[in-house]
Amino acid sequence: MDFLFHMTDAELFTVLVILGIAISIIGVLVVKVLVPHEVRFKDNAVIGTVSGLIGLIYGVLVGISALYLINNLASASDAVQREANAVANLYRTSTLLNEPVRTQLETQLINYLNLVITKEWPKMRKNQNVGDTGDQLVDQMSVTLRGYPLVTPMDSIVIKDIMEEEKALYSAREERIAQSTEQLSAELWVVILIGTILAIGINFLYGMNIWLHLLSASAAALMASSMIFLLLTLDRPFQGEFVIEPDALQTVLDAAKRNYFVLPTTPAIVAPQKT
Repeated sequence: MDFLFHMTDAELFTVLVILGIAISIIGVLVVKVLVPHEVRFKDNAVIGTVSGLIGLIYGVLVGISALYLINNLASASDAVQREANAVANLYRTSTLLNEPVRTQLETQLINYLNLVITKEWPKMRKNQNVGDTGDQLVDQMSVTLRGYPLVTPMDSIVIKDIMEEEKALYSAREERIAQSTEQLSAELWVVILIGTILAIGINFLYGMNIWLHLLSASAAALMASSMIFLLLTLDRPFQGEFVIEPDALQTVLDAAKRNYFVLPTTPAIVAPQKT
């Protein structure tokens, strides 16, 4: 279903609604021709009971699926924010390091942000593998920090904080990549589509006024199409029109380029001289 995620939300919703209503109208007209009205009318009560049962099961299934996808979306958004926070904390703490390690680490962080925003994000939008270049950059940060001389107790504290933030960055990065491939399984989609067909198709069997029948069947199709649209827009957090953007990471990159994270130096306090 990759082609569906290259459509805008308006186009996707319009296609699903038109398809659902068209199937409903055709189905009602076909059943009207094949099954006499009298046969369908006398069994309306049974059809209504079966329709209610199918609607209940279908509603629970779609509701649970939507809740699962909403949680995935929230987890992916949280992972991106934690990744941005880790990079910001690393850049801020790196200002306490001495040269040349400070410049090396800051350069690696900026390179990492550029890679994620310009390379990895477009690949996630296309449901492609992001590769291991980002992991290599994180590993290079570790190599850079291992060679830092620990001269004072403050150096040990700073390196320890940086290593902890680096672990947080790696963890958030891996979670973000994992969430980019999360989606409803093919088996679950098959069950949902079967439920959609039954929820719409059961309405073809009612025996009632033809115009009222077309209206009720179209209403059921509109509701089912809306549910499918909701699941599709939530299914892949980094694909489609309603997606997670790298805004948090871009904010950190812009701040780094403006030297926003550079800690201000405290002016020395000069004792008054005795006259």
